[in-house]
Amino acid sequence: MPENSINPEKGKIPFHTHFGLRLLQVLIILFALLLTKRCVEIYYDNKMTSEQLKIEYFDKGFASGIKKAQGLPEDQEPEFANYSLKQAYRDGYRQGWDKGREKEKKP
Repeated sequence: MPENSINPEKGKIPFHTHFGLRLLQVLIILFALLLTKRCVEIYYDNKMTSEQLKIEYFDKGFASGIKKAQGLPEDQEPEFANYSLKQAYRDGYRQGWDKGREKEKKP
């Protein structure tokens, strides 16, 4: 019988297997806590950010997207205070890029 298998007489798992299982449990719990923390931060940011501020960042992204689509030098991407502002800017940028490409194709 191999050395690393479960010993039927004692019914014990070898130390390295037991250690590996505990380490895996700790890593899974840590990953779950970090994921939960990130989700709570995003939810909180979305609740606390005003709609007017989101619209302002959307407009900045839209203008930057149009400039990029037309080949003009685009503005520097602003620093974002939270995730919802970053998402609003990116949505505006995408729509501005699409609108700029659409205008470029029509003439």
